Amino acid sequence: MPVRFRLLGDVGIRIDDTAAELGHPRQRVVLAVLLVDVNRTVSVDLVIDRVWGERPPQRAREALYSYLSRLRRVVADVDGVELVTHSGGYQLSADPDTIDLHRFRTLVGQARQSDDDTAATLLAEALDLWEGVPFGPLDSPWLDAMRAQLAQERLAAELDRNEVQLRRGHHAELLPDLTTRAAEYRSEEHTSELQSHHD
Repeated sequence: MPVRFRLLGDVGIRIDDTAAELGHPRQRVVLAVLLVDVNRTVSVDLVIDRVWGERPPQRAREALYSYLSRLRRVVADVDGVELVTHSGGYQLSADPDTIDLHRFRTLVGQARQSDDDTAATLLAEALDLWEGVPFGPLDSPWLDAMRAQLAQERLAAELDRNEVQLRRGHHAELLPDLTTRAAEYRSEEHTSELQSHHD
């Protein structure tokens, strides 16, 4: 049963090409926390901190247990995916290649060790994985910090792609992308200016 996890856009799981129902926004944040640290144990305290920030609700642990049991049901029948409870923490076991964020990082890493023609293909595949703002509309201080980091990673990959394409003499192919990104950048700048005035 093939599975795809999405973080570079709205948080989602596609199982057999069907979107899984992921419920409450905080439940999706829990999934995002475990996917970012796939195959590593994340302590209960760290999950709570990443999901709720400095002011978790009084019953945060109970809420977390409930979200995890629902998420466990979502992936129960998926081969190679398991949500495991360890002493003091949780781990989502899965192939990192099924998670767009980790696939993006792998492809960019491979591109940096490849000749220009191969690198161009790998970087195009990596950047195609982006479907919007990472984690969609979900909100927590940790997600905001991750978004800022991922924006830098995406920009670095785009700059790598641009350099590769220029070396290959593919100047014209870059123009549409550069125009689009310049418009996006101006829109992001405008939004952050509005937010800083509002704050």
